[in-house]
Amino acid sequence: MYFTFPCPSCGKKLKVRDEAAGRKANCPYCKTSVVVPSPPDETPPEAEDFREAFKGIGAAPTSRPASRPEPEKKTESGARGGPSSGLADRTDVNILRSALVGLALSAGFLVLVAPFYKFYLGELFLKRGWVPFALVFLMGWSVAILLLKSRKLQRQRASMLFDLLPSEIADDITAQSVDKFVEHIQGLPVEPGESFLVGRVLRGLEHFRVRRSNPEVASMLASHSEIDANAVQSSYTLLNVFIWAIPILGFIGTVIGISAAVGGFSGSLEQAEDISVLKDSLNNVTGGLATAFDTTLVALVMSMLVMFPSSSMQKAEEDLLNWVDEYCNENLIKRLNDGGDLASPGDPATVRRAIDEALAPHHAELRAIGAKLTEQIVEGWTEINKRIESRQTETLEQIHDLDAMAASFLKTLTVLAEKTDGVHRQAAAAMGQSAESIRGYVGALERGLRGLNDVLAQLGEKQVVVHTRRRRGWFFRRNDRG
Repeated sequence: MYFTFPCPSCGKKLKVRDEAAGRKANCPYCKTSVVVPSPPDETPPEAEDFREAFKGIGAAPTSRPASRPEPEKKTESGARGGPSSGLADRTDVNILRSALVGLALSAGFLVLVAPFYKFYLGELFLKRGWVPFALVFLMGWSVAILLLKSRKLQRQRASMLFDLLPSEIADDITAQSVDKFVEHIQGLPVEPGESFLVGRVLRGLEHFRVRRSNPEVASMLASHSEIDANAVQSSYTLLNVFIWAIPILGFIGTVIGISAAVGGFSGSLEQAEDISVLKDSLNNVTGGLATAFDTTLVALVMSMLVMFPSSSMQKAEEDLLNWVDEYCNENLIKRLNDGGDLASPGDPATVRRAIDEALAPHHAELRAIGAKLTEQIVEGWTEINKRIESRQTETLEQIHDLDAMAASFLKTLTVLAEKTDGVHRQAAAAMGQSAESIRGYVGALERGLRGLNDVLAQLGEKQVVVHTRRRRGWFFRRNDRG
């Protein structure tokens, strides 16, 4: 979402996204650095105001202001060109200008390195042949291109703060109001060729003024989005060439150094008898190898120093194009009205449009009510969460108590098991003793029966008379039998 706020310095209205709140930006009118404020937050209306807001549903839309502030007059230096002028100037840089700036940067770098002529840093750039000078020039040229593109990117970002389609002119962009929007944009202190956003919005408005068709405007903006993306990508062609050429130059320096070393040493082999000649040839060999390896080192380091800023700059420009696409979708295409949806008074789209127009003045109030309801819901959920946490705490305490009771019960069961085991052992011992006693009784009985059997065997068929004596007493009568 976007919102507008006045510049604290010049008072001009600026339009930014909600995500930019709290960041610093440069005002495109007065070039002053400002801090983007937070989005406006309306106070919630009273209940009566809310009812009054819904009484306006179905009523005629509020009248728009008939006049608006006059745009700033264009000076001779700020004369506007058509939307198609300066397309490449939005992202590309002048090759000759960047080359001159790069040459100046290279000369300045070599001047700074000159005092270190006797040190290793000075030897890297001043004593390794012509390759280091070429590498410094390509490096300076790349830095110049990045600096110039950075300035253009800053102007592009500053142009994103313009309120290109102010609602004071009209809420909808129609065939009757499109000229006023075009006039407003042409009165801004920015060239269409210097800003992707200004140029694309102006193209969309002019196309809508001619064709008066929302789908055609959307299709045209999509095609121009691809054109801008291709323009940004093609603007890095020269930098990509430099990123490729710098290591190649380093390898060329390597080949030159190695060939010089080998050639000097092979020429001195013919005079191998002279020790001084061999020493000089060895010095030439080491010097050639130093040139070979040092030029490669410088080339690889410079290639990395160019590659990383170039990739970062390209990503920043691609993000800018994404912001431009979002702005056109949110603030231009949604507000275009070619009259194609005005069918009949009973058409659902017409009724919905009338309701939206009636509720338009009260959108801030409705948003405030929604914010209040959201706050109440959040408070309610917070209270519910607190209750749930309290119940969870109580449940955990009960679980701890149950654990303690279970531990105590387990301890009791353990004691009972030990006592039962002791009783079982005592009973087993008693039963063992009883079994031993019974076994003794059974043995005695067995012996008695055996003796009885022996007696009976001795008696044979002898008659045995048993005399019974009946006794008298308290319980028996005495009776003698013979």
